[in-house]
Amino acid sequence: MKLIYQEGGRTLEEIRDKEGVISDDLEEILNAEEPTPQNPVVVVRKPKKKKKGSVKRRDYDVQVIPATKNTAPIGEEAPAKRVAAYCRVSTDEDAQATSYTLQVEHYTEYIGSHEGWIFAGIYADEGISGTQVKHREQFLKMIEDCEAGKIDMIITKSISRFARNTVDCLTTIRKLKSLRNPVEIYFEKERLYSLDEKTDMVLSLMASIAQEESRSISANIRWAIRNRMKNGTQKILTSALLGYDTDENGEMVIISQEAEIVKTIFKSFVQGTHPSLIATRLNGIGAKTVYGNDWNAYSVKNILKNEKYCGDVLMQKTITVDYLTHTSKINEGEAEQYYIADHHDPIVSRELWNKAQELLEKQSWHKWKRRGQQRLIPRQKGRLSGFVQISPEWKTISVTRLVTASSKVTVDLSEDNNVIEEEEEMQMAGILEGFEVVELEESKGDSVMTLTSANLKFNKATAVELGFPAYIRMLINASTRQVAIEPCKENTKNAVPFSKDEAKQNYAIVVKMPALLTAARKLADVDKDSGSISFRGTLYPEDKVIIYNLAEGEPTKKRNRKKKEEPDETPAGDAAEAPEHTEQQD
Repeated sequence: MKLIYQEGGRTLEEIRDKEGVISDDLEEILNAEEPTPQNPVVVVRKPKKKKKGSVKRRDYDVQVIPATKNTAPIGEEAPAKRVAAYCRVSTDEDAQATSYTLQVEHYTEYIGSHEGWIFAGIYADEGISGTQVKHREQFLKMIEDCEAGKIDMIITKSISRFARNTVDCLTTIRKLKSLRNPVEIYFEKERLYSLDEKTDMVLSLMASIAQEESRSISANIRWAIRNRMKNGTQKILTSALLGYDTDENGEMVIISQEAEIVKTIFKSFVQGTHPSLIATRLNGIGAKTVYGNDWNAYSVKNILKNEKYCGDVLMQKTITVDYLTHTSKINEGEAEQYYIADHHDPIVSRELWNKAQELLEKQSWHKWKRRGQQRLIPRQKGRLSGFVQISPEWKTISVTRLVTASSKVTVDLSEDNNVIEEEEEMQMAGILEGFEVVELEESKGDSVMTLTSANLKFNKATAVELGFPAYIRMLINASTRQVAIEPCKENTKNAVPFSKDEAKQNYAIVVKMPALLTAARKLADVDKDSGSISFRGTLYPEDKVIIYNLAEGEPTKKRNRKKKEEPDETPAGDAAEAPEHTEQQD
Protein backbone atom coordinates (compact mmCIF):
# COMPACT_ATOMS: atom_id res chain seq x y z
CA MET A 1 0.00 0.00 0.00
CA LYS A 2 1.38 3.36 -0.97
CA LEU A 3 0.67 6.32 1.28
CA ILE A 4 -0.55 9.39 -0.53
CA TYR A 5 0.72 12.80 0.54
CA GLN A 6 -2.56 14.61 1.07
CA GLU A 7 -1.58 18.16 0.06
CA GLY A 8 0.27 17.48 -3.15
CA GLY A 9 -1.32 14.18 -4.15
CA ARG A 10 2.09 12.54 -4.42
CA THR A 11 3.45 9.33 -2.95
CA LEU A 12 6.22 9.38 -0.38
CA GLU A 13 8.45 7.63 -2.91
CA GLU A 14 7.90 10.47 -5.36
CA ILE A 15 8.70 12.96 -2.65
CA ARG A 16 11.91 11.13 -1.71
CA ASP A 17 13.15 10.84 -5.32
CA LYS A 18 15.72 13.39 -6.39
CA GLU A 19 16.89 14.48 -9.80
CA GLY A 20 20.18 13.17 -11.00
CA VAL A 21 22.00 9.87 -11.29
CA ILE A 22 22.28 7.65 -8.21
CA SER A 23 25.56 5.80 -7.70
CA ASP A 24 25.64 2.00 -7.63
CA ASP A 25 26.57 1.90 -3.93
CA LEU A 26 23.77 4.25 -2.99
CA GLU A 27 21.27 2.37 -5.16
CA GLU A 28 22.25 -0.87 -3.47
CA ILE A 29 21.66 0.68 -0.06
CA LEU A 30 18.31 2.11 -1.09
CA ASN A 31 17.11 -1.20 -2.60
CA ALA A 32 18.26 -3.36 0.30
CA GLU A 33 15.63 -5.17 2.31
CA GLU A 34 14.18 -3.15 5.10
CA PRO A 35 14.51 -4.62 8.61
CA THR A 36 11.53 -6.70 9.72
CA PRO A 37 9.98 -5.30 12.91
CA GLN A 38 9.69 -7.81 15.78
CA ASN A 39 6.63 -6.14 17.26
CA PRO A 40 3.26 -5.70 15.52
CA VAL A 41 3.01 -2.72 13.15
CA VAL A 42 0.03 -0.36 13.44
CA VAL A 43 -1.33 1.85 10.70
CA VAL A 44 -2.21 4.87 12.81
CA ARG A 45 -1.21 6.16 16.22
CA LYS A 46 -3.58 5.17 18.98
CA PRO A 47 -4.87 7.90 21.26
CA LYS A 48 -3.11 8.14 24.57
CA LYS A 49 -4.92 6.69 27.53
CA LYS A 50 -4.51 7.51 31.14
CA LYS A 51 -2.18 5.01 32.75
CA LYS A 52 -3.64 2.90 35.48
CA GLY A 53 -1.49 1.46 38.16
CA SER A 54 2.21 0.86 37.89
CA VAL A 55 3.84 -0.05 34.61
CA LYS A 56 6.64 -2.49 34.50
CA ARG A 57 9.71 -0.75 33.13
CA ARG A 58 12.47 -2.41 31.21
CA ASP A 59 15.94 -2.38 32.72
CA TYR A 60 18.72 -0.98 30.52
CA ASP A 61 22.42 -1.43 30.81
CA VAL A 62 23.65 2.23 30.93
CA GLN A 63 27.32 2.98 30.43
CA VAL A 64 28.60 6.16 32.18
CA ILE A 65 31.20 8.20 30.26
CA PRO A 66 33.16 10.34 32.75
CA ALA A 67 33.72 14.08 32.14
CA THR A 68 37.14 14.99 30.82
CA LYS A 69 37.05 18.78 30.43
CA ASN A 70 38.48 20.84 33.32
CA THR A 71 39.12 17.65 35.27
CA ALA A 72 42.25 15.63 35.95
CA PRO A 73 42.53 11.86 35.56
CA ILE A 74 42.91 9.84 38.76
CA GLY A 75 46.45 10.12 40.05
CA GLU A 76 47.25 13.24 38.05
CA GLU A 77 47.25 16.89 39.15
CA ALA A 78 44.40 19.18 38.10
CA PRO A 79 45.30 21.75 35.40
CA ALA A 80 46.46 25.08 36.79
CA LYS A 81 43.93 27.90 36.95
CA ARG A 82 44.77 31.31 35.56
CA VAL A 83 43.44 33.63 38.24
CA ALA A 84 43.09 37.43 37.99
CA ALA A 85 41.87 39.99 40.51
CA TYR A 86 39.71 43.06 40.05
CA CYS A 87 40.02 46.12 42.33
CA ARG A 88 38.23 49.46 42.29
CA VAL A 89 37.95 52.63 44.34
CA SER A 90 35.38 55.30 43.47
CA THR A 91 37.29 58.49 44.40
CA ASP A 92 40.79 59.91 44.24
CA GLU A 93 40.91 60.84 47.92
CA ASP A 94 43.95 59.80 49.98
CA ALA A 95 41.99 57.28 52.08
CA GLN A 96 40.58 55.61 48.97
CA ALA A 97 43.99 55.65 47.29
CA THR A 98 45.40 53.78 50.28
CA SER A 99 42.57 51.24 49.99
CA TYR A 100 43.34 50.82 46.31
CA THR A 101 47.03 50.12 47.01
CA LEU A 102 46.17 47.64 49.76
CA GLN A 103 43.78 45.75 47.47
CA VAL A 104 46.46 45.37 44.81
CA GLU A 105 49.03 44.14 47.34
CA HIS A 106 46.53 41.78 48.98
CA TYR A 107 45.48 40.00 45.80
CA THR A 108 49.00 39.75 44.43
CA GLU A 109 50.01 37.88 47.59
CA TYR A 110 46.71 35.97 47.84
CA ILE A 111 46.87 34.48 44.34
CA GLY A 112 50.56 33.66 44.64
CA SER A 113 49.98 31.69 47.87
CA HIS A 114 47.57 29.16 46.29
CA GLU A 115 48.90 26.02 44.67
CA GLY A 116 47.54 25.33 41.22
CA TRP A 117 46.85 29.01 40.61
CA ILE A 118 48.73 31.02 38.00
CA PHE A 119 48.79 34.78 38.46
CA ALA A 120 46.94 36.26 35.46
CA GLY A 121 47.23 39.90 36.46
CA ILE A 122 45.40 42.56 38.42
CA TYR A 123 42.86 44.84 36.79
CA ALA A 124 42.28 47.99 38.80
CA ASP A 125 40.17 51.10 38.18
CA GLU A 126 41.14 54.03 40.37
CA GLY A 127 38.81 56.97 41.00
CA ILE A 128 35.98 55.42 38.95
CA SER A 129 32.35 54.97 40.01
CA GLY A 130 30.92 51.44 39.96
CA THR A 131 27.48 52.49 38.69
CA GLN A 132 28.58 52.34 35.05
CA VAL A 133 30.71 49.78 33.25
CA LYS A 134 31.45 51.83 30.10
CA HIS A 135 33.83 54.23 31.92
CA ARG A 136 35.88 51.48 33.62
CA GLU A 137 38.70 50.78 31.19
CA GLN A 138 40.42 48.07 33.23
CA PHE A 139 37.12 46.27 33.82
CA LEU A 140 36.38 46.19 30.08
CA LYS A 141 39.92 45.01 29.34
CA MET A 142 39.48 42.18 31.85
CA ILE A 143 36.27 41.03 30.12
CA GLU A 144 38.06 41.10 26.74
CA ASP A 145 40.85 38.93 28.15
CA CYS A 146 38.25 36.49 29.49
CA GLU A 147 36.67 36.24 26.04
CA ALA A 148 40.14 35.66 24.57
CA GLY A 149 40.64 32.68 26.91
CA LYS A 150 43.40 34.27 29.01
CA ILE A 151 41.58 34.02 32.37
CA ASP A 152 39.87 31.09 34.12
CA MET A 153 38.83 32.79 37.36
CA ILE A 154 38.35 36.31 38.75
CA ILE A 155 38.61 37.26 42.42
CA THR A 156 37.09 40.48 43.72
CA LYS A 157 36.47 41.91 47.17
CA SER A 158 32.67 42.12 46.99
CA ILE A 159 29.71 42.46 44.67
CA SER A 160 29.65 46.22 45.28
CA ARG A 161 33.33 46.45 44.21
CA PHE A 162 32.54 44.47 41.08
CA ALA A 163 29.48 46.55 40.08
CA ARG A 164 26.83 48.66 41.78
CA ASN A 165 24.46 48.39 38.84
CA THR A 166 22.29 45.25 39.11
CA VAL A 167 21.86 44.91 35.35
CA ASP A 168 25.60 45.33 34.63
CA CYS A 169 26.56 42.89 37.40
CA LEU A 170 24.20 40.08 36.37
CA THR A 171 24.78 40.63 32.65
CA THR A 172 28.55 40.34 33.09
CA ILE A 173 28.25 37.22 35.27
CA ARG A 174 26.02 35.48 32.73
CA LYS A 175 28.24 36.59 29.85
CA LEU A 176 31.32 35.04 31.44
CA LYS A 177 29.37 31.92 32.36
CA SER A 178 28.23 31.39 28.75
CA LEU A 179 31.75 31.49 27.27
CA ARG A 180 33.19 28.40 25.64
CA ASN A 181 35.56 28.24 28.58
CA PRO A 182 33.36 29.61 31.38
CA VAL A 183 35.05 32.10 33.69
CA GLU A 184 34.17 31.93 37.38
CA ILE A 185 33.96 34.97 39.65
CA TYR A 186 34.63 34.60 43.38
CA PHE A 187 33.22 37.31 45.64
CA GLU A 188 35.43 37.21 48.69
CA LYS A 189 33.19 39.06 51.15
CA GLU A 190 30.00 37.14 50.29
CA ARG A 191 31.91 33.85 49.69
CA LEU A 192 29.95 33.21 46.51
CA TYR A 193 31.01 31.50 43.27
CA SER A 194 29.26 32.63 40.10
CA LEU A 195 29.35 29.17 38.46
CA ASP A 196 27.50 27.60 41.39
CA GLU A 197 23.85 27.33 40.31
CA LYS A 198 22.74 27.49 43.93
CA THR A 199 24.01 31.06 44.21
CA ASP A 200 22.07 32.56 41.29
CA MET A 201 19.25 33.89 43.41
CA VAL A 202 21.65 35.10 46.12
CA LEU A 203 23.77 36.94 43.55
CA SER A 204 20.70 38.67 42.12
CA LEU A 205 19.63 39.73 45.58
CA MET A 206 23.09 40.94 46.60
CA ALA A 207 23.51 42.89 43.34
CA SER A 208 20.20 44.65 43.98
CA ILE A 209 21.35 45.49 47.50
CA ALA A 210 24.62 46.93 46.11
CA GLN A 211 22.66 49.12 43.68
CA GLU A 212 20.38 50.35 46.44
CA GLU A 213 23.44 51.11 48.55
CA SER A 214 24.79 53.22 45.68
CA ARG A 215 21.47 55.12 45.46
CA SER A 216 21.59 55.77 49.20
CA ILE A 217 25.17 57.03 49.04
CA SER A 218 24.30 59.31 46.11
CA ALA A 219 21.34 60.77 48.01
CA ASN A 220 23.50 61.36 51.10
CA ILE A 221 26.16 63.13 49.05
CA ARG A 222 23.57 65.39 47.37
CA TRP A 223 22.08 66.25 50.77
CA ALA A 224 25.52 67.18 52.16
CA ILE A 225 26.38 69.33 49.13
CA ARG A 226 23.06 71.20 49.32
CA ASN A 227 23.61 71.90 53.00
CA ARG A 228 27.04 73.35 52.25
CA MET A 229 25.48 75.47 49.50
CA LYS A 230 22.92 76.85 51.96
CA ASN A 231 25.67 77.67 54.46
CA GLY A 232 27.92 79.17 51.78
CA THR A 233 30.73 76.74 52.58
CA GLN A 234 30.63 74.73 49.36
CA LYS A 235 33.99 74.87 47.53
CA ILE A 236 33.88 76.13 43.97
CA LEU A 237 35.63 73.90 41.45
CA THR A 238 38.04 75.90 39.30
CA SER A 239 39.54 73.13 37.17
CA ALA A 240 37.11 74.04 34.37
CA LEU A 241 37.01 77.78 35.10
CA LEU A 242 39.26 79.98 32.94
CA GLY A 243 40.96 82.72 34.91
CA TYR A 244 40.68 81.21 38.40
CA ASP A 245 42.52 78.65 40.53
CA THR A 246 42.11 77.44 44.12
CA ASP A 247 44.73 78.03 46.83
CA GLU A 248 45.60 75.84 49.82
CA ASN A 249 42.68 77.26 51.83
CA GLY A 250 40.15 76.54 49.12
CA GLU A 251 39.82 80.22 48.18
CA MET A 252 39.51 81.33 44.54
CA VAL A 253 42.52 83.23 43.20
CA ILE A 254 42.93 85.01 39.84
CA ILE A 255 45.35 83.73 37.18
CA SER A 256 46.55 86.91 35.48
CA GLN A 257 47.33 85.48 32.01
CA GLU A 258 43.99 83.70 31.71
CA ALA A 259 42.17 86.71 33.18
CA GLU A 260 43.42 88.87 30.28
CA ILE A 261 41.63 86.57 27.84
CA VAL A 262 38.41 86.87 29.86
CA LYS A 263 38.68 90.68 29.93
CA THR A 264 39.28 90.75 26.17
CA ILE A 265 36.16 88.65 25.55
CA PHE A 266 33.92 90.92 27.62
CA LYS A 267 35.31 94.17 26.23
CA SER A 268 35.17 92.97 22.61
CA PHE A 269 31.58 91.77 22.97
CA VAL A 270 30.37 94.99 24.60
CA GLN A 271 32.04 96.96 21.79
CA GLY A 272 29.93 95.04 19.24
CA THR A 273 32.13 92.11 18.20
CA HIS A 274 30.26 88.88 17.46
CA PRO A 275 31.26 85.83 19.59
CA SER A 276 32.30 83.89 16.48
CA LEU A 277 34.65 86.71 15.45
CA ILE A 278 36.03 86.93 18.99
CA ALA A 279 36.75 83.20 18.80
CA THR A 280 38.52 83.64 15.45
CA ARG A 281 40.72 86.38 16.86
CA LEU A 282 41.59 84.39 19.98
CA ASN A 283 42.57 81.42 17.82
CA GLY A 284 44.64 83.76 15.66
CA ILE A 285 46.86 84.76 18.60
CA GLY A 286 47.14 81.16 19.84
CA ALA A 287 44.91 81.54 22.91
CA LYS A 288 43.29 78.33 24.19
CA THR A 289 40.29 77.44 26.35
CA VAL A 290 40.75 76.07 29.86
CA TYR A 291 40.70 72.56 28.32
CA GLY A 292 43.41 73.46 25.81
CA ASN A 293 41.01 73.53 22.83
CA ASP A 294 40.42 76.14 20.14
CA TRP A 295 37.76 78.75 20.72
CA ASN A 296 34.33 78.83 19.09
CA ALA A 297 31.23 81.01 19.48
CA TYR A 298 29.70 78.61 22.03
CA SER A 299 32.74 78.67 24.34
CA VAL A 300 32.91 82.48 24.13
CA LYS A 301 29.22 82.79 25.10
CA ASN A 302 29.79 80.47 28.06
CA ILE A 303 32.42 82.91 29.35
CA LEU A 304 30.06 85.86 28.87
CA LYS A 305 27.23 84.13 30.76
CA ASN A 306 29.30 83.05 33.76
CA GLU A 307 28.53 85.21 36.82
CA LYS A 308 31.76 84.16 38.55
CA TYR A 309 33.71 86.67 36.47
CA CYS A 310 32.00 89.58 38.27
CA GLY A 311 32.67 88.01 41.69
CA ASP A 312 29.31 86.27 42.27
CA VAL A 313 28.43 82.58 42.52
CA LEU A 314 25.22 80.79 41.49
CA MET A 315 25.17 77.21 42.77
CA GLN A 316 23.18 74.18 41.58
CA LYS A 317 22.86 75.29 37.97
CA THR A 318 22.51 71.63 37.00
CA ILE A 319 20.96 68.59 38.67
CA THR A 320 21.63 64.85 38.35
CA VAL A 321 18.56 63.01 37.10
CA ASP A 322 19.97 59.45 37.19
CA TYR A 323 22.44 58.27 39.81
CA LEU A 324 23.35 55.21 37.73
CA THR A 325 24.18 56.95 34.44
CA HIS A 326 25.09 60.27 36.14
CA THR A 327 22.96 62.06 33.53
CA SER A 328 22.53 65.73 34.38
CA LYS A 329 20.40 68.57 33.03
CA ILE A 330 20.06 72.32 33.48
CA ASN A 331 18.13 73.20 36.62
CA GLU A 332 14.99 74.86 35.29
CA GLY A 333 13.27 75.14 38.66
CA GLU A 334 13.27 71.47 39.64
CA ALA A 335 15.58 72.20 42.60
CA GLU A 336 16.60 75.19 44.70
CA GLN A 337 19.49 77.42 43.63
CA TYR A 338 21.82 79.41 45.88
CA TYR A 339 23.31 82.80 44.97
CA ILE A 340 26.19 84.53 46.76
CA ALA A 341 27.15 88.08 45.74
CA ASP A 342 30.76 89.30 46.10
CA HIS A 343 31.96 85.79 46.85
CA HIS A 344 35.47 86.32 45.45
CA ASP A 345 37.63 88.82 43.58
CA PRO A 346 36.10 89.71 40.19
CA ILE A 347 37.97 89.73 36.87
CA VAL A 348 35.59 92.21 35.18
CA SER A 349 33.58 95.00 36.74
CA ARG A 350 29.94 94.44 37.59
CA GLU A 351 28.96 97.22 35.18
CA LEU A 352 30.78 95.50 32.30
CA TRP A 353 29.23 92.14 33.18
CA ASN A 354 25.72 93.64 33.40
CA LYS A 355 26.19 95.32 30.01
CA ALA A 356 27.22 91.99 28.47
CA GLN A 357 24.11 90.30 29.94
CA GLU A 358 21.93 93.10 28.59
CA LEU A 359 23.32 92.56 25.10
CA LEU A 360 22.99 88.78 25.36
CA GLU A 361 19.30 89.11 26.18
CA LYS A 362 18.70 91.24 23.10
CA GLN A 363 18.04 89.51 19.80
CA SER A 364 19.80 92.26 17.85
CA TRP A 365 23.29 90.96 18.66
CA HIS A 366 22.61 87.89 16.51
CA LYS A 367 22.61 90.22 13.49
CA TRP A 368 26.12 91.48 14.16
CA LYS A 369 28.60 90.82 11.37
CA ARG A 370 30.36 87.45 11.49
CA ARG A 371 32.94 88.33 8.81
CA GLY A 372 36.41 86.90 9.14
CA GLN A 373 38.86 89.19 10.86
CA GLN A 374 41.28 91.07 8.64
CA ARG A 375 44.51 90.58 10.56
CA LEU A 376 47.02 92.76 8.75
CA ILE A 377 50.39 91.31 9.70
CA PRO A 378 53.17 92.21 7.25
CA ARG A 379 56.05 89.94 6.33
CA GLN A 380 58.89 90.11 8.82
CA LYS A 381 61.93 89.54 6.61
CA GLY A 382 63.13 88.92 3.13
CA ARG A 383 62.19 90.23 -0.27
CA LEU A 384 58.56 90.84 0.72
CA SER A 385 59.29 92.68 3.97
CA GLY A 386 56.33 94.98 4.66
CA PHE A 387 53.93 93.16 2.31
CA VAL A 388 50.56 92.03 3.74
CA GLN A 389 48.75 88.90 2.58
CA ILE A 390 45.26 89.51 1.22
CA SER A 391 42.50 86.92 1.55
CA PRO A 392 40.39 86.21 -1.55
CA GLU A 393 37.33 86.12 0.75
CA TRP A 394 37.66 89.76 1.83
CA LYS A 395 35.25 92.05 0.00
CA THR A 396 36.94 95.30 0.97
CA ILE A 397 39.76 96.59 3.11
CA SER A 398 40.86 99.92 4.52
CA VAL A 399 43.82 101.41 2.66
CA THR A 400 44.65 103.43 5.79
CA ARG A 401 45.02 100.20 7.77
CA LEU A 402 47.20 98.74 5.03
CA VAL A 403 49.48 101.77 5.08
CA THR A 404 49.71 101.64 8.87
CA ALA A 405 50.53 97.92 8.88
CA SER A 406 53.18 98.21 6.15
CA SER A 407 54.81 101.30 7.64
CA LYS A 408 55.31 99.60 11.01
CA VAL A 409 57.93 97.34 9.46
CA THR A 410 60.42 100.18 9.22
CA VAL A 411 59.92 101.24 12.87
CA ASP A 412 62.87 100.46 15.16
CA LEU A 413 61.21 98.59 18.03
CA SER A 414 62.86 99.17 21.41
CA GLU A 415 62.57 97.07 24.56
CA ASP A 416 59.74 99.30 25.78
CA ASN A 417 57.82 98.48 22.63
CA ASN A 418 57.73 94.80 23.62
CA VAL A 419 55.33 95.59 26.45
CA ILE A 420 53.12 97.58 24.11
CA GLU A 421 53.22 94.73 21.60
CA GLU A 422 52.04 92.18 24.19
CA GLU A 423 49.10 94.42 25.10
CA GLU A 424 48.20 94.89 21.44
CA GLU A 425 48.42 91.16 20.83
CA MET A 426 45.95 90.49 23.64
CA GLN A 427 43.65 92.99 21.97
CA MET A 428 44.14 91.10 18.70
CA ALA A 429 45.77 93.99 16.87
CA GLY A 430 49.47 93.32 17.52
CA ILE A 431 52.17 93.47 14.90
CA LEU A 432 55.12 91.08 15.02
CA GLU A 433 58.50 92.66 15.59
CA GLY A 434 61.92 91.80 14.17
CA PHE A 435 61.31 93.14 10.65
CA GLU A 436 64.20 93.60 8.24
CA VAL A 437 64.25 95.91 5.24
CA VAL A 438 65.77 94.43 2.08
CA GLU A 439 66.75 96.55 -0.90
CA LEU A 440 65.02 95.34 -4.07
CA GLU A 441 67.31 94.42 -6.93
CA GLU A 442 66.05 95.24 -10.38
CA SER A 443 65.38 92.25 -12.64
CA LYS A 444 63.65 92.38 -15.98
CA GLY A 445 60.54 90.32 -16.59
CA ASP A 446 57.74 89.97 -19.13
CA SER A 447 54.92 89.61 -16.61
CA VAL A 448 52.05 92.08 -16.88
CA MET A 449 49.26 92.62 -14.33
CA THR A 450 46.11 94.44 -15.43
CA LEU A 451 43.58 96.03 -13.10
CA THR A 452 40.16 96.01 -14.72
CA SER A 453 36.97 97.29 -13.15
CA ALA A 454 36.00 93.78 -12.01
CA ASN A 455 39.15 91.68 -11.53
CA LEU A 456 42.90 91.25 -11.91
CA LYS A 457 44.41 89.76 -15.07
CA PHE A 458 47.87 88.27 -15.65
CA ASN A 459 49.35 87.38 -19.02
CA LYS A 460 50.73 83.93 -19.76
CA ALA A 461 54.30 85.20 -19.21
CA THR A 462 53.46 85.50 -15.52
CA ALA A 463 52.76 81.78 -15.32
CA VAL A 464 55.90 81.02 -17.33
CA GLU A 465 58.16 83.08 -15.07
CA LEU A 466 56.75 81.45 -11.91
CA GLY A 467 56.86 77.91 -13.33
CA PHE A 468 53.10 77.50 -13.96
CA PRO A 469 52.04 77.35 -10.28
CA ALA A 470 48.59 75.88 -9.56
CA TYR A 471 48.14 78.26 -6.62
CA ILE A 472 49.54 81.66 -5.68
CA ARG A 473 49.31 84.19 -2.86
CA MET A 474 48.88 87.90 -3.42
CA LEU A 475 50.35 90.54 -1.14
CA ILE A 476 50.30 94.32 -1.02
CA ASN A 477 52.59 96.94 0.49
CA ALA A 478 50.50 100.09 0.78
CA SER A 479 53.43 102.08 2.12
CA THR A 480 55.55 101.55 -1.04
CA ARG A 481 52.52 101.16 -3.36
CA GLN A 482 53.51 97.67 -4.58
CA VAL A 483 51.70 94.39 -5.25
CA ALA A 484 53.46 91.00 -5.13
CA ILE A 485 52.62 87.52 -6.32
CA GLU A 486 54.28 84.28 -5.16
CA PRO A 487 53.56 80.55 -5.74
CA CYS A 488 52.22 78.43 -2.85
CA LYS A 489 50.57 75.08 -2.12
CA GLU A 490 46.85 74.41 -2.24
CA ASN A 491 46.45 74.11 1.54
CA THR A 492 48.36 77.35 2.23
CA LYS A 493 46.35 80.11 3.90
CA ASN A 494 44.91 82.65 1.41
CA ALA A 495 45.87 80.45 -1.56
CA VAL A 496 44.23 81.38 -4.88
CA PRO A 497 43.88 79.06 -7.95
CA PHE A 498 46.15 80.31 -10.71
CA SER A 499 47.73 78.43 -13.61
CA LYS A 500 47.07 75.17 -15.43
CA ASP A 501 49.79 72.83 -16.67
CA GLU A 502 52.26 74.22 -19.18
CA ALA A 503 50.62 72.39 -22.07
CA LYS A 504 47.12 73.63 -21.15
CA GLN A 505 47.76 77.24 -20.09
CA ASN A 506 47.17 79.14 -23.32
CA TYR A 507 45.29 82.23 -22.17
CA ALA A 508 45.63 85.10 -19.72
CA ILE A 509 44.71 84.32 -16.13
CA VAL A 510 41.88 86.04 -14.30
CA VAL A 511 42.03 86.30 -10.49
CA LYS A 512 39.11 87.52 -8.40
CA MET A 513 40.38 89.40 -5.34
CA PRO A 514 37.78 92.10 -4.48
CA ALA A 515 39.63 93.61 -1.52
CA LEU A 516 43.02 93.68 -3.29
CA LEU A 517 41.53 95.09 -6.50
CA THR A 518 39.84 97.96 -4.66
CA ALA A 519 42.94 98.79 -2.61
CA ALA A 520 45.29 98.54 -5.62
CA ARG A 521 43.15 100.84 -7.76
CA LYS A 522 43.11 103.43 -4.95
CA LEU A 523 46.88 103.24 -4.49
CA ALA A 524 47.36 103.53 -8.26
CA ASP A 525 45.11 106.64 -8.30
CA VAL A 526 42.68 104.96 -10.68
CA ASP A 527 39.18 106.40 -10.67
CA LYS A 528 36.37 103.87 -10.33
CA ASP A 529 35.00 105.01 -13.68
CA SER A 530 38.38 104.71 -15.37
CA GLY A 531 39.25 101.81 -17.64
CA SER A 532 41.86 99.10 -17.24
CA ILE A 533 45.45 99.88 -16.30
CA SER A 534 48.49 97.61 -16.70
CA PHE A 535 51.72 97.20 -14.74
CA ARG A 536 54.89 95.42 -15.83
CA GLY A 537 56.30 93.17 -13.13
CA THR A 538 59.83 92.76 -11.79
CA LEU A 539 60.89 89.12 -11.47
CA TYR A 540 63.15 87.90 -8.65
CA PRO A 541 64.06 84.33 -9.70
CA GLU A 542 65.81 83.37 -6.45
CA ASP A 543 62.73 84.23 -4.40
CA LYS A 544 60.24 83.15 -7.11
CA VAL A 545 58.40 86.43 -6.64
CA ILE A 546 57.07 89.06 -9.06
CA ILE A 547 56.52 92.62 -7.78
CA TYR A 548 54.43 95.29 -9.53
CA ASN A 549 54.86 99.01 -8.84
CA LEU A 550 51.42 100.65 -8.68
CA ALA A 551 52.97 104.06 -9.32
CA GLU A 552 54.09 103.03 -12.83
CA GLY A 553 50.86 101.98 -14.52
CA GLU A 554 49.81 102.58 -18.10
CA PRO A 555 46.30 102.56 -19.58
CA THR A 556 45.57 99.38 -21.48
CA LYS A 557 45.50 99.68 -25.23
CA LYS A 558 42.02 99.08 -26.57
CA ARG A 559 41.58 96.76 -29.52
CA ASN A 560 39.23 97.41 -32.38
CA ARG A 561 36.43 94.85 -32.26
CA LYS A 562 34.71 94.27 -35.57
CA LYS A 563 31.78 92.00 -34.83
CA LYS A 564 31.58 90.30 -31.48
CA GLU A 565 33.16 91.26 -28.20
CA GLU A 566 36.13 89.02 -27.41
CA PRO A 567 35.94 86.72 -24.34
CA ASP A 568 37.30 87.97 -21.00
CA GLU A 569 40.27 85.60 -21.20
CA THR A 570 42.60 86.83 -23.95
CA PRO A 571 44.94 84.50 -25.88
CA ALA A 572 48.47 84.57 -24.63
CA GLY A 573 49.81 86.04 -27.86
CA ASP A 574 47.57 89.12 -27.77
CA ALA A 575 48.75 92.37 -26.35
CA ALA A 576 45.63 93.40 -24.44
CA GLU A 577 47.47 93.37 -21.14
CA ALA A 578 50.54 95.22 -22.35
CA PRO A 579 51.04 98.99 -21.87
CA GLU A 580 50.29 101.13 -24.86
CA HIS A 581 53.94 101.92 -25.69
CA THR A 582 55.12 98.27 -25.70
CA GLU A 583 54.43 95.15 -27.71
CA GLN A 584 53.49 92.12 -25.64
CA GLN A 585 55.08 88.88 -26.79
CA ASP A 586 54.64 85.54 -25.02
